[in-house]
Amino acid sequence: MINAFKKFACTGVLACANAVMCFAQASKAGKIKDGLDSATSTVTGLFDSAVKLLYAVCAIMACIGAFQVYSKWTSGDPDVTKTAAGWIGGLVFVVVAIVIIEKVFI
Repeated sequence: MINAFKKFACTGVLACANAVMCFAQASKAGKIKDGLDSATSTVTGLFDSAVKLLYAVCAIMACIGAFQVYSKWTSGDPDVTKTAAGWIGGLVFVVVAIVIIEKVFI
């Protein structure tokens, strides 16, 4: 019986606290909206630069991969196709991931 009363009292206290928080947030909704709009515009402005940086990193990775495949090919290593497939697959994955992130967030 006492446990049931404790559960009922805790539920009531939490419900009251929740109602108070909802009213407090409703009174500051305009300020919160302005802050979120400002943050969104800031992040969107930085996101274009970040996407360009990621494409540049992919280009550098492609050059490194091409050099590594070329050096294996000229040395006669029989593992050239495996290395080329690994680098090409990795670059395709990174580029597709960047495109998907760009389409989702912009």
